[in-house]
Amino acid sequence: MNQCTETVESAKECSFLGKDKINLALLWPEYEGKTTSVSDLVLGLEKERFNVIFIYLSGHGVDRNLREESGYKVFYLSNIELINAFRLSILFKLIKILKGHQIDVLHCHAHKPTVYGVMAARFAGTPVVLSHVHGLGRSGNFRRRLTNFLLSRRCSRIISVANGVKADVLRNNWHMPAEKVAVLENSVDYARFAGVSVEKSEARRMLGLSPGAFVFGTVGRLAPTKGLGFLIEAFSRTKEHVPSAQLVLLGDGLSRAQLERQALETSCGDSIHFLGHKDNIEQLYRAMDVFVLSSIAEGMPRAILEAMAAGVPCIATEVGGIPEIINSPEVGLLVRPKDPLDLARAMVELAEATGDQLQKVAEKASDRVRRLYSHDVVREKLRKLYESELEASCKGR
Repeated sequence: MNQCTETVESAKECSFLGKDKINLALLWPEYEGKTTSVSDLVLGLEKERFNVIFIYLSGHGVDRNLREESGYKVFYLSNIELINAFRLSILFKLIKILKGHQIDVLHCHAHKPTVYGVMAARFAGTPVVLSHVHGLGRSGNFRRRLTNFLLSRRCSRIISVANGVKADVLRNNWHMPAEKVAVLENSVDYARFAGVSVEKSEARRMLGLSPGAFVFGTVGRLAPTKGLGFLIEAFSRTKEHVPSAQLVLLGDGLSRAQLERQALETSCGDSIHFLGHKDNIEQLYRAMDVFVLSSIAEGMPRAILEAMAAGVPCIATEVGGIPEIINSPEVGLLVRPKDPLDLARAMVELAEATGDQLQKVAEKASDRVRRLYSHDVVREKLRKLYESELEASCKGR
């Protein structure tokens, strides 16, 4: 066989364009539940083009998996509640799955899946390994930085959820080329949040709130990183200027008892409502006049995207990828993190704004999410990323 023929045959064997389907696997630490960042995007990929499987390091505590119920193959590599030490049994199972399904692209989420994924892909012959970074500060110590340095050399691409997260990755990891890190924003099902027909009065009835109140709300885990202690302090100051103000916290977490004690110690504890997790969150956004996110660290929070899509004016701290979402006062207000005075100032400002002013902010914010952060838009970016990385691997970079 002459050199020209060899080149043509090699291209036929390697070219991704010649594949009928791309075999894709998503590897997570554990089943992430109903609301996800990337799984929802993958579920919408063309089934004629992509074969998708879902893999989890642990299936501990999982009674039902919506991916499996939708007809996708799901694999659990262990039933361990907390995987601390490295386990060869998990690695061997992962290698077997990758080989058996001839996986072309392995998309790993978070650090631990990346460790197993990089090693397994090496043995299984999986050509593309992607490592997804969902937040800030994921390279906080020497050991993690050393591990990341070794892993990144075997990863086709590092994916960050915002430019702010990309900057954090590059700043905290040795010799990481900027071109190695791609940005794939978090996204939301825009129609789910923008298309709700529930009236504000009905949404407030669901939450037991007065129709005449001015309602500030937040959604998410009750955890220290969310800065909710600062929000409660800011609300107590806001209440002095806005007597009808009510604060609703939707979500649960380890900080709930501490936050409830803090709320009771204020002079407006009866106006602060801890309502726990709710499934119909798209309807409950309608109850809010203003959404507030007081986080001290974030990647790209979906709650802001959901609230903006739902047409709720937003206030948020200028951390992580949030300034990329709220990029001007026309779509929301940014405040300094850990600063209840600045947060209270913004809360009072929106509470005293006219209905027309709030409506203009809400409309521009919702349109921004539709254009930049809807599933349809970000899914197309993800599809192109999968295809380009597989093509690059065929060409040997």
